Amino acid sequence: MKIQTEQFGEIEIAEDRVITFDKGIPGFEEVKDYVLIPADAEVESPFFFLQSVEHVEVSFFLVDPFTFFKDYDIKLEEQMVERLQLEEPTDAIVLTTVTVKGDISSATTNLKAPLVINNKKQQGMQIVLNNKDYQIKQALFQADNTAARQV
Repeated sequence: MKIQTEQFGEIEIAEDRVITFDKGIPGFEEVKDYVLIPADAEVESPFFFLQSVEHVEVSFFLVDPFTFFKDYDIKLEEQMVERLQLEEPTDAIVLTTVTVKGDISSATTNLKAPLVINNKKQQGMQIVLNNKDYQIKQALFQADNTAARQV
């Protein structure tokens, strides 16, 4: 299937790559189907775009938080594991949204509310962690990338 994106123009994706967020993403509850696109297909990068299949203007800039925050740790409640139909921990992909205002060096990421995707069943949801140390606007590029330390 072909979809339109702002970042890459028209792209061809396999239907089995469509990720369904049954309840949408907060603020975008009506948008259910997305595709995960590497930010740079030519090199391995921790950055991705979560692009709506139906709405060209709906796209989220995401990062693999473990690349920048080695101590980042999430625990999924049993109901979330069941809702995502996770059979193995390795089936889950955890990504966080990135906000860039101006220069990329001042980018922040939302460690408090990661997106969790079952990579086998193509199901996703955004969860809110009950960890007071994780910030909604955590500096992405910092000297000491300990997630629990406030910037």
